[in-house]
Amino acid sequence: MSEPLDRGVAPAGLRKQAEQLADQQRQAVPPPLSSEEVVRQLHELQVSQIELEMQNAALAELEQLKNEFESSRDRYAQLYEQAPVSYFSLAREGVITRANVAACGLLRREKSHLLGRRFEQFVAPQTQGGFRGFLDAAFSSGARQVFEAQLFEAEAGRAGGMVRIEANVDADSATMRMLVTDLGDEHARDSALRRAFVILDSIREGVLVTDSDNRIISVNPAFTTITGYQAEEAIGRDPSFLRGGAHLPQFYEAMWRSLHQDGSWYGELVNRRKNGERFVESLSITPMRTPDGAISHFVGVFSDITERKLAEAALRELHRELDQRVVDRTAELVRANQHLQLEVQQRERAQEALRDAERFFHATIDSLTDRVLVLDQAGCLVHANQACLAFAGHTRHQLHYLHFCETDPRWQRSAGRELAAGIRAVIAGTADAYALEYEFSTRAGPRWSQARVSRFLGEGPLRVVVAHSDITERKVMDGALRQSHAQLRQLALHLETAKEDERKRISRDIHDELGQNLLALRIDISMLSARTQDSHPRLHRRVGAVLSNVDTTIKSVRGIMNELRPMALDLGLQAAIEWQVGDFRKRSGVACRLLVRDEALFAAIGSQVETVLFRIVQEALSNVLRHAQASQVEIELSWDACAVYVAISDNGIGITPQQQRKKQCFGLIGIAERVTALGGQFEIGLPAAGAGCRLALQLPLQAPPRPAT
Repeated sequence: MSEPLDRGVAPAGLRKQAEQLADQQRQAVPPPLSSEEVVRQLHELQVSQIELEMQNAALAELEQLKNEFESSRDRYAQLYEQAPVSYFSLAREGVITRANVAACGLLRREKSHLLGRRFEQFVAPQTQGGFRGFLDAAFSSGARQVFEAQLFEAEAGRAGGMVRIEANVDADSATMRMLVTDLGDEHARDSALRRAFVILDSIREGVLVTDSDNRIISVNPAFTTITGYQAEEAIGRDPSFLRGGAHLPQFYEAMWRSLHQDGSWYGELVNRRKNGERFVESLSITPMRTPDGAISHFVGVFSDITERKLAEAALRELHRELDQRVVDRTAELVRANQHLQLEVQQRERAQEALRDAERFFHATIDSLTDRVLVLDQAGCLVHANQACLAFAGHTRHQLHYLHFCETDPRWQRSAGRELAAGIRAVIAGTADAYALEYEFSTRAGPRWSQARVSRFLGEGPLRVVVAHSDITERKVMDGALRQSHAQLRQLALHLETAKEDERKRISRDIHDELGQNLLALRIDISMLSARTQDSHPRLHRRVGAVLSNVDTTIKSVRGIMNELRPMALDLGLQAAIEWQVGDFRKRSGVACRLLVRDEALFAAIGSQVETVLFRIVQEALSNVLRHAQASQVEIELSWDACAVYVAISDNGIGITPQQQRKKQCFGLIGIAERVTALGGQFEIGLPAAGAGCRLALQLPLQAPPRPAT
C-alpha cells in the first residue's frame, strides 16, 4: 500500500497528495498479486477515500462555522456602531481608543478627531478633576463606576449639557468601556429614544428590558421572532417562564451573583419557545443604575445559536468518528478479508448447490406428463421438458414459442394467438396469471388441453412458466354429462307434461262421471226431502242428513278437481291466476296483489308455458302459506318480444342460502327444473324493501306473440 496521507495539510494539499498517489499507482507496474492482496488493497483504497471525504466534510463544516462566527462578529460590531447610546473605550491614560456613531454625535466630532485624544478634553473644566478621580478609581478597583459630568463646547466657549458615565474595566485588554448617556434637554432625549427604538426594532438580536423586580417592561420584535411570544404575552412576566428546564437552580444563583458583583453577565442558556421547542441562546445581561448607584432596570440581549451548537456537536462527533475509524481500520480490514474469504467459499458452495438444483429441476419437469416450458422476459424459450417438445414436434433449439403460438395452424379457433397475448400480458405485469382451454390437432386427432401461465420474479431475472395439461378425457366426460343432464331435463319435462295430461283426464272423468252422478243423486234426494217434509218427519230428517252428506261430497269432489286441474285453466291463464289469487286470499287471509303490466302477454304464451306458469304461481303461493309468515304478497307479470317475466315477492321471514340448499326444498327445486326445461332463468333474492323473499323467473317465448283478441 502507498504511504499514508498527511492529515495536517490543508484540504487542497490532501487532494493534491491523493492525486499524486493515484498517478503513481496507475503508472507503476505492480507485480502479480494474489486475490487476497488485491482485495486488501481495494479495501484500503476505499477506506482512504472515505477518510478523505469525511475530512473534506469536516473542513467544510469548520469553514461554515468560521463564516457564521465572522457574521455574528460583524452583527455585534454593527450593533456596537449603531447602538442608540454612546460607547467609548479608553486606555489607562484616558485616551479614546474606540467610539461608536452615537458617541461621535454626542461630542459633535468626527471619529478621526476623537481617536487618540483624551476624553477629559471634552469635559467642562470644573469637572475635569472629578473625571480624573473617576478614571483612577475605575482602573484601580476594577469595579463598575458611575459619574455625572458636564461637557465642554469648544465652539461656544461655554459649558455644554450634562452626561452620565457608566464604566467598567476589561482587565485582559486594560481598557475601560464607558456608556455615556446624554442628560441634556427633553428634545434631545426624545430624539435619542426614538433612534433607540428604531435600532431595537431593526436588529436581529432579541432584546428585553425588565424593572428592578425582574418584570419584563419591554421587548423588541426579534424577541417575538425567536421565542414565539408576542409583546403583550411577555410584558409583566418574570423571564423565568422561558426556562427550558436544562439548568439547575445553582446556575441562576451564580448568574445573579455575577450581575451584582461584576456589573454584567454573559453566557449561554437553554430556553423554550412558545411551541415547546427548546433552543440555545447567547445572552448578555447588563443592569441600568440610577444616579445614586441603585439598579433600576436590566437589559438582556440574546441571539439564537441552536444551529451553531448543533453544528459544533456534529463536528465534535465527526472528529471522534474519524479518530475511531483510524484506530479500527486495520481490524476492519482483517475482518473484511476473513468475511470475503468466507463469502467466496459460500458462493462456490451456493453455485454448486444451484447447479444441482437446476439438474434436479430439469430432471423433475422432464419426468412430468404435463408439458412445461420456461420463458424469459423477452418471451424466448429458456427450458422445455421432453413432453412439450414431443407434443409440438420440435427440438429445443428450433422452438420459438410465441412465434409457434401465433403461426402454427394446428391451434384451433385462434387459441394460439390468445395464448401468446396472455403470455405477453403476464410478462408485462398487467396480469399475475393466465389460463386458457384450447383444442390442438395432433397426429392422433384433436386433443383438448389447459394452459396455465404464471410469473416468477425472485432475486434473478423474470421467468414465466407455461404448463399444459391434457384435459381431453375430462372434456369428453363433461360433454357426456351435459348430454345426460339434457336428457334428464327432457325426461322431467315429459313427465310433467304427462302428469298434467293425466291430471286433466282424471279431472274431466271425475267431472263427467262422478259429478253428474252426484248431481242426479242430489236432485233425487232433494225431491224425496220435499215429499217427506210433512208426511214423514222422521224420514225427512234422515233425508236431510243424507242431502248434507251429498253436498259435502260434491264440495270435496270440486276441490279435488281444482287441485288436479282448475277448471279456470280452460278459460285461459289470466282467469286461472286470478282464481288462484282469490282462492289463496280466501284460504289464508293474506293480502295478495296481482299486477299485470300488459294483458297482451297472455296471448303471446303457449299452452305449455301457461301450465308451467300456473303451477309455478301455485307452488310459490303454497310455500308462502306454509313457510313465509307473510302479511303481503305481490305477483307481477310483464313481457317483451323475447321473454315473459314473473316476479313473486312477499314480506315474510325470507329464505337463507343454507335453507335453499336443503334436500327437502322440493318446491323450489321443481320450480327451477320447470324453468330450466323451458330454457329460462330462475333466481331467488330480496325484494326492493329489503325484507322477505322474491322469486324472479324469465321464460323465453317460443313463437312471436299473437295479437290480443
